[in-house]
Amino acid sequence: MAAPGNDEFERKQNFSLQWATSTPRERRAMLREQREQTAPQSTRRSYVLVGVFLMTAAIAGLVKAVAAKEPVSTIVLFAVAILFCGAMAELSRRGRTRIGFSVLVVGMIGASLAETFQR
Repeated sequence: MAAPGNDEFERKQNFSLQWATSTPRERRAMLREQREQTAPQSTRRSYVLVGVFLMTAAIAGLVKAVAAKEPVSTIVLFAVAILFCGAMAELSRRGRTRIGFSVLVVGMIGASLAETFQR
């Protein structure tokens, strides 16, 4: 919660004052402007969540593979998948969403091809 004297509080207060005194057309413009400001932040958060979710799934698969005494190559592929998911989450957290997503896609394609060729 923003406290009085805080820049965020003043920004919200100014926004509500402008909202109360504006026409519907101006209100739509204000909402559009606010959505454009928060779009990168929400993209970063969603990419971090996707990376963490996929990493959790890969960890569960790794535990399952170890319990089933799968070959070492399968366990290594799960570890590589965990690495790429973690890289995506970290890069996205730092604002490098395109690079993070590219790393994940290329890594998963590589892991899939490696699994196909190992059989």
